[in-house]
Amino acid sequence: MRVNTIDKLFRYLPMRISRAIHNLPKEIFDSANEIRLRKNSPLSVTVGNKNLLFDEQGRVCSPAVALCATEKEIEECIYKLTEGSLYTCDRYIAQGFIPLAEGGRAGVCGRANQNGFAEITSVNLRLHRFLPHTAKPLMDFFKSQGVCGTLVCAPPALGKTTFLRSAAYLLAAGKGINPLRVGIADERCELSAGIADFGLCDVITGMPKADAIALLTRTMSPQVIVCDEISAEETKSILCAQNTGVHLIASAHCKSPKDLLLRGDMKLLLSSGIFPLCVILGYDSGNYSCKICETKEFL
Repeated sequence: MRVNTIDKLFRYLPMRISRAIHNLPKEIFDSANEIRLRKNSPLSVTVGNKNLLFDEQGRVCSPAVALCATEKEIEECIYKLTEGSLYTCDRYIAQGFIPLAEGGRAGVCGRANQNGFAEITSVNLRLHRFLPHTAKPLMDFFKSQGVCGTLVCAPPALGKTTFLRSAAYLLAAGKGINPLRVGIADERCELSAGIADFGLCDVITGMPKADAIALLTRTMSPQVIVCDEISAEETKSILCAQNTGVHLIASAHCKSPKDLLLRGDMKLLLSSGIFPLCVILGYDSGNYSCKICETKEFL
């Protein structure tokens, strides 16, 4: 059997679905980064920025003949994800995800009510591969120029979390740089997957990022804080952390760094000097690309 992160997710899937995914062509199986189940609609796997449908034999196909998840299969998947105790995950489900026992999360959506979801109709299992050297170009920059606040920019599903995870690991483990105390504000239980036990990492999971950043700054004296997908809610905590000399490495959704200037919160953070450095991730002619530039280039 092929050993891959995707295999670890089979424990959450109905047999019919896991069998079909296992039969996918090797190049798809090994590169997939998402599995999406939809009630009475086609399942899909995501490879890079492509969405692929497949039939019950694991053959890539058109929507008309694609494998669909039944209502019972969605229910079975949710039962397995919550380890048979749906109510213990209520507060997470209300935010649209279920944390996985081994780290990472499954995104969920469906028919909402005041307390969360009355019915879950879609499940997105994200495949968290720990690629320790993804952020090596950033470490090389830090080694020559010094550690500084860094914003990782890319559209959704282009590897921002993977890059942040690598950066946290390399900094905390002292790979190519003196080890630093790294605090990880992991609100949605996915950023620290695979790295929490390496090096000088202190992790807060399941707490709003603004609160986690403030708490880490006050109580753990980190040299670097890493968090994912910052928004307006975190601006005040980030500015306060900056005043203590803590470097922040974070990510933001955008097509280009200039798009960030259209957001008031991001424009404030960038103009305040929180992020002297910007990492731009993307695909160039089908290949992964990583560009490091100074923020002042687009301000």
